[in-house]
Amino acid sequence: MRKEWIYGMPRHLHRVTALLLLLLTTLAGVATVGAHPQDRTTPPAQTTAPLTVPRGSLTSRPFVVMIDNHPNAYPQTGLNQAPIVFEALAEYGITRYMAVFVPGVSPELRTIGPVRSARSYFVEYAKGLRGVYVHAGGSPEGLLKAQTAVEILNMDALRKSASAYFRRSKDRAAPHNLYTSSADIAAFAAAQKAPQPDLREIGFLIKEDAPAAQRPASQSLSYYFLYRESYVAWSYDKASNSYLYFRQKRAHVDAATGEQLRFKNVIVLEVPERPIPGDPKKRIEQDVVGQGAARIFMDGRVLEATWRKGAGFAQLQLYGPDGAELALNGGPVWIAAIPSLKNLTVQGGT
Repeated sequence: MRKEWIYGMPRHLHRVTALLLLLLTTLAGVATVGAHPQDRTTPPAQTTAPLTVPRGSLTSRPFVVMIDNHPNAYPQTGLNQAPIVFEALAEYGITRYMAVFVPGVSPELRTIGPVRSARSYFVEYAKGLRGVYVHAGGSPEGLLKAQTAVEILNMDALRKSASAYFRRSKDRAAPHNLYTSSADIAAFAAAQKAPQPDLREIGFLIKEDAPAAQRPASQSLSYYFLYRESYVAWSYDKASNSYLYFRQKRAHVDAATGEQLRFKNVIVLEVPERPIPGDPKKRIEQDVVGQGAARIFMDGRVLEATWRKGAGFAQLQLYGPDGAELALNGGPVWIAAIPSLKNLTVQGGT
């Protein structure tokens, strides 16, 4: 499988002299031109932080891809270039990822995957994003919802209309070897000749990072979905103001680059779930339409929040104790749905 070449870390901007700053402020009315990125007061829609999706900034449908997390599928390719990743239980204690790639924000990726099957609750999240929903088959409930949802374009590798846009890798055994690419997803979407949806509500409110002096030295969190020993963990890095992802105690890396996954915002949702009666594969259902408790990790802090999502076109949104919608840091967002916040452990931070 070919390796992906991606752009490097963001370059720090050089500070300008106070005289030039004053002159630019006078002429352009922008108080922080030339300042360090973390000191900017740039409006959310103009943020330059990598992999950021400010609300109202999308110009085309996002690519919403189901990613395998079976042990035979690790390491995956492309999660480190997704501005948004959802993580939730599939069955038998194994989770699945839904990576959201945004044209013009995510780099062009030659390899994304391994691609796996749909579940109805993931489709519900995808509907709120108006995405091209990319998967390989699914549960009966997930397939029905994906095939009938007017909010998404359904790109199912097991259907004739989409199979040409996927490929199998010889490096792994099926079914953990199915991949696609940014170009393939874009070509599929173009072939559908579907009208462009209204994307103005997609994305997050964006704030500035906390200044370095206000960040704690360390913070860590871990959570599990079904089995306590099958936990994932995040470790806060003060210098980059981001969180590093671990599979238990081992760094979770990208297959193409070898880089450890790093996200600026980690959101843990408490989402009720239950087994589907009579399902031979022990699949579950999750109540992702409604509201519930959440914890938001950013700037080395943990915030109590409430998640809310309506049906259909409604996107998942986050609210503080005062009822106001919360803004996130510029950069990628990881969203984990666990059955109880009792499964979450936090150490350090503020």
